[in-house]
Amino acid sequence: MAPQPQKLHIAVLDTDVPIPKVYAERGLYSTQFRTLLRAAASRLKSQPVEIHTTAFDAVGGCLPPLECLRTATSEGYGSPLGPIDGILITGSAAAAYDITHQPWIAELQKFIQRVYAEYPEVKMFGSCFGHQIIAQALLGVDSPSCNGSTKDGDGKKAAVKVEYCPEGHEVGIVPITLDEQFKSAFPILSTIPPESFRLQLIHGDRVVSAFDPNVVSLPDGWVNLGHTAKCPIQGLYKPSRVLTYQGHFEFDTFVNRETCYAFAKRGNWPSENVEKFVKQIEVAAVPGKDDDDDSKVAAEVVVQFFGGYASA
Repeated sequence: MAPQPQKLHIAVLDTDVPIPKVYAERGLYSTQFRTLLRAAASRLKSQPVEIHTTAFDAVGGCLPPLECLRTATSEGYGSPLGPIDGILITGSAAAAYDITHQPWIAELQKFIQRVYAEYPEVKMFGSCFGHQIIAQALLGVDSPSCNGSTKDGDGKKAAVKVEYCPEGHEVGIVPITLDEQFKSAFPILSTIPPESFRLQLIHGDRVVSAFDPNVVSLPDGWVNLGHTAKCPIQGLYKPSRVLTYQGHFEFDTFVNRETCYAFAKRGNWPSENVEKFVKQIEVAAVPGKDDDDDSKVAAEVVVQFFGGYASA
């Protein structure tokens, strides 16, 4: 008899609205994540997972009620979807450090900190902006867990910050060199060659070590997903609690190309930069087929993380 699938209730926090052309084609980011995570779950035959999502408008101040989050004693929660097992924070054009001008970011940061501190049964995943705000909330110098004094295994001060990337935007397929410790936690990544994890990227901010941007130093228990030349921390992993990607497994060539055009117009990017970025985006395109990148395995990693199938 086939095992019964594990039912997961994921709260997806929309932190932006897709550009009109993408929205008309694919819907909200929360809808896009639901579609892709369900598809990924269907491919993991030996680890059956059933994904259910509830969307929340984080920009509008709508965050999951704390009483709806899973606890060690919440099996009897009355919702047909059950208690919330995980929080997923989408990408956004906003800057995680722009707390003064965008109060919703401060509220989201407080929410992340409280969930992490008080609801150990709830896992968190963040994409792009989601990666950055989680990093800032949990590993920033002023965060409750760091407070400027946390050390890494070598005794060095270990905290991170989000900053504008001094080398400019990173857009398109830029192969990521995966950290071996991160790869070992998810065996399905074993087939990814060195320096070849390919996700669509589009970001102008990055996460770096707070005390020396040239050296990755994380508190004990935290793992760096990997790095590129422009971005030394391409994601974070804390077993059983947190996973983040700087890249977008939810973006295909169409979504990233149209988003790039919109951002370029909004930011008055030089035409030669846009042309270069679009070429990098279209590297993954295969006419008539799914993109030739690692978005599917990246989605499967997220499902395994939420489902508790990752190694420590």
